[in-house]
Amino acid sequence: MDALIRIFRSRKMVISDPPDRSAALPHMDSPIAPTMVYANPSSLDLLPAEILYQILTFLPPQSLIALTSTSKLFRAHALVDSLWSRFVRENVPGQPVLECYPAESWRELYISLYPYWFLTRKKIWFSDKAHTGSNWVGNLVVMRYDPRRACIEGFRLVAKQGIHSFEAWDWNQEVIIHTFDPHVGLFMDDPVVKIDRGCYAQHNSVKEEVMMNTGVSRGVRSMLSLCHGLEPHRQSNAMTLWPSRIIPAKERVRNESRHLFRGEGHRPSSLSDASENTFRIRKWVEFGGLGIPLGVHIGEDVMTFSTVSDEYYTPTKEKPWQGIWVGDYSGHGCEFLLLMQGAVISPPVAPLSSFESPLQHHDELDPRYRPTLPVPEGEDGLCAGRLEAIKLTGDPNVPRGEFTWIAEDIGPGGLLRVANERMFRGSRVVRSLGHSAARQFRNDKFIAAQLIMINPNTLAQYWEKESTIIDVHFARRQPRELLDSDSFCETVSSFKEAYGGQLYN
Repeated sequence: MDALIRIFRSRKMVISDPPDRSAALPHMDSPIAPTMVYANPSSLDLLPAEILYQILTFLPPQSLIALTSTSKLFRAHALVDSLWSRFVRENVPGQPVLECYPAESWRELYISLYPYWFLTRKKIWFSDKAHTGSNWVGNLVVMRYDPRRACIEGFRLVAKQGIHSFEAWDWNQEVIIHTFDPHVGLFMDDPVVKIDRGCYAQHNSVKEEVMMNTGVSRGVRSMLSLCHGLEPHRQSNAMTLWPSRIIPAKERVRNESRHLFRGEGHRPSSLSDASENTFRIRKWVEFGGLGIPLGVHIGEDVMTFSTVSDEYYTPTKEKPWQGIWVGDYSGHGCEFLLLMQGAVISPPVAPLSSFESPLQHHDELDPRYRPTLPVPEGEDGLCAGRLEAIKLTGDPNVPRGEFTWIAEDIGPGGLLRVANERMFRGSRVVRSLGHSAARQFRNDKFIAAQLIMINPNTLAQYWEKESTIIDVHFARRQPRELLDSDSFCETVSSFKEAYGGQLYN
């Protein structure tokens, strides 16, 4: 592409009247560019307009912008609006965008929200802190494009537990089973992110924070800033990073700053240096009188957001258990989990905190643990490898970014039995480790547990020392399809009623 740009910048050209070739370009939304006659024409000059158009469809927007300065011919082709509509649609996967309104062209729409399109393209984001400032809980945020106002918005994903029922477990009458019927939705009354058209143009610097129109009526102010990833060779074990090291991520950033990330070293030096996998939001309360803010920041705090590649949470034929799940954590409410299925690690690798041996409680199998039913045909093909559950949102005991449980081997090597009791009949029961800790993540350890694999939509975890079952399930579809569905994006006013106005997530 650079070679093509150099060719046309070095060429003298003369404009001639364009032939009538509009019929040959059904894909173009604007008239065909004038034909250029060069003093030293090359094969590039002789290409038909429709071939040039097809070539340009492979270029990123930065290259199209560069082409506009090479020649009038290429400028006319690079400004064809149908080329720019593709850039908008590629950045809002699963969401149909039929028109560029209220912008006058697709190109204008794309540029007006640049460079923040990565927010909707990655879609799912999780933070180190909750909207209330809690360092342990975190938020799960879904980004989407609002075609009515041509803005980018992000809303918290929240869940309520639903109605619980309790019953004794046929297999062990001393254990009480807590059933779980979660209701999941977006809390759309209070956006976490709101990027309006032209907000970057007002600042024209990647180092400046962008003011967002969120919660202004209540005196709450928020600003978004871009980040640059910390190179792996600059990361050390002494650093606090986000996301945590157990979450797979393309980039990590610092997660502690005495000056609340005000220094320029925390921000990119150019757009090419800006990360598309992390960003920060600064929030504070500002008081004033008669609608005039006093400019005093009270309760200022910074939230750091990150994303994870969809390859780690999209279920496949080989890894049907992967996904983003919602779990019932009793008094802590619902929490969102990232389940990843991978190869068995032998010998098992210790988690990043104190733990008990994953095998010491099962070296001598209790007769109840022995398989009582044959494994269903074809089940072993789907149940293989290591299954990890990492908290995307947490609680004061085990915070976000930590393991909540690990099943070292969900295949034959970890199989304890096949359940024949009424509630879990036919389900595989495998060895697992549950992560437990005191408040503020003190004295954490991994304790013996059993993972009951009911189906790819439902799992149950039996914590042996606590004599309780936490039942976890989530609608199993590809997350992007699920998050784009109309029923999923409903306003969750019923959540406020369920919790008396206080949302737990």
